Amino acid sequence: MSVAVVVDSASDLPNELADALGIRRVPLTISLDGVDYKDGTELSRERFWELAQRASDLPKTAAPSPGEFDAAFSSELDAGANHVICLTMTKDLSATYQAALAAASAYSGRVSVFDTRSLTVGEGLVAVSAATAAQAGADTEECQRIVSATIERVVTFGMLDTLENLRRGGRIGAASALLGTVMSFKPLIEVRDGAIEAAGRVRTRKSAITSLLEKFAGGGPYERVGLVHAMANDLDAVLARVREVTGVDEVVISVMGATIGTHAGPGALGISVLKHEPK
Repeated sequence: MSVAVVVDSASDLPNELADALGIRRVPLTISLDGVDYKDGTELSRERFWELAQRASDLPKTAAPSPGEFDAAFSSELDAGANHVICLTMTKDLSATYQAALAAASAYSGRVSVFDTRSLTVGEGLVAVSAATAAQAGADTEECQRIVSATIERVVTFGMLDTLENLRRGGRIGAASALLGTVMSFKPLIEVRDGAIEAAGRVRTRKSAITSLLEKFAGGGPYERVGLVHAMANDLDAVLARVREVTGVDEVVISVMGATIGTHAGPGALGISVLKHEPK
């Protein structure tokens, strides 16, 4: 391909899909009980959840270094790419974008870095659009245009099954976490322009899933849909309802990785949609 696509591992793309589209992933570092792992290479997302359940402390994550991005960029260019498009999770939550930007500065305009203003499968959908266009022969300018347009058309909502991880991570006060646990509240969240915003709360998981799906009802048509989960045991039922509500059968399904999963906690769900580009 004349244009190569690079993402960070927080995009949570299924390995098979990323490999098929030639999307290169630069791993974040995950620290569990004092042991560091490279996300997705030394530690699969499924294995992360197994270890996280037994860990004495919450996992910690660290952005890739500029050197790790540099290695990815040079490898793609040496392999024959004319240009590299690098996509990162929102800079509001990670230093990943700044690290990629620092590495790109050495390549005299041959690397473009985009903050997707999203995370997990929302970021992943942007990468899928870019890589699909690149495989079809789109040039650098067209791929860049597609990325910019796609970022504006991705909508992401999610739900948390527990507030315990947020409490342990110090992201909300202990009293608020206790109230949520006792009253069985399930918070709904929205990724809005790179920030995580509250989008409501309900008492039960069943009601939370219904409320989550209602965010997408009637909002189509959708070009692509992604469903990410933190080892949810009701995945099949949720997937059936996602297909029904969005009208999209080929849903990108992925396991939530450590970057977001550390704070979201087990059982969390996220749905991202890519709206069709207006004609």
